[in-house]
Amino acid sequence: MRVSVLTINILLGCLCFFSVAAQTASHGLPLDPETKKISYKDVVTQEGNPGYLYDKAIQWFNYYYLSPASIYSVQDRVNGKIEGLGRLRIYNNDIKTGTHTDGGIVTYLIKIEFKESRYRYTLTDFNLKLASRYPIEKWMNKEDPLYNPNWDAYLYQVDTTMQRLVSTLKEKMKPIVVKKDEW
Repeated sequence: MRVSVLTINILLGCLCFFSVAAQTASHGLPLDPETKKISYKDVVTQEGNPGYLYDKAIQWFNYYYLSPASIYSVQDRVNGKIEGLGRLRIYNNDIKTGTHTDGGIVTYLIKIEFKESRYRYTLTDFNLKLASRYPIEKWMNKEDPLYNPNWDAYLYQVDTTMQRLVSTLKEKMKPIVVKKDEW
């Protein structure tokens, strides 16, 4: 069976189109396939027992959050779990005037679980803090009659903040290498 170059190019073009369309639809944010919610999660292999990894995570919370005690809802060293409600401020950026105004606060659930030589983090349930829950996944719908171009900027701010959170978590969870002063 011979496949023509034209057929291959058409198939590759369609694949690229659907890949770009899928990324555009989700704004490049990770969506859980089951819940359709924005969700950052991963299992990270890291040497150490659950107690050691738990202690490292507590150190990271103290490093990353100004007031980590206000974040925690669960601190369970015995069962290897930390849960809490994080918050991040978003801004409206006026390009013409160069001003930044308050866009609100987005809350999210952060959960870190520990097992022997690995931990799992989950960041999900992103909501704009209002009188009632307002899932930020609504900002992805450009067909919404209430669509606001600022929503794309808000999603970008959430994504960059979560990427920074994850990278600092992974970095701080690594063991500290102590150099001996041999002279």
